[in-house]
Amino acid sequence: MFDWDWKQILADIIVFAGTHPWQFVYYVLLALSPFFAISAYLSWQLARQIEAKEREKKRKMKRDSNIAKRRRQKAD
Repeated sequence: MFDWDWKQILADIIVFAGTHPWQFVYYVLLALSPFFAISAYLSWQLARQIEAKEREKKRKMKRDSNIAKRRRQKAD
């Protein structure tokens, strides 16, 4: 059905990049920009999750230390 000649396609791309470098860079950035946006969003989500886990861990440590302090006071 489709008979792709990959070597010819790659050669055409290389020739285009050599003759029109700024336009080639523009097309590459245009093609990759959705992936940059997705990566930024996922990084932001991961940072939020890490911060939430750290806050929860700090809250639990404070709670556990207060419980231990109360138990020591009752024992005395």
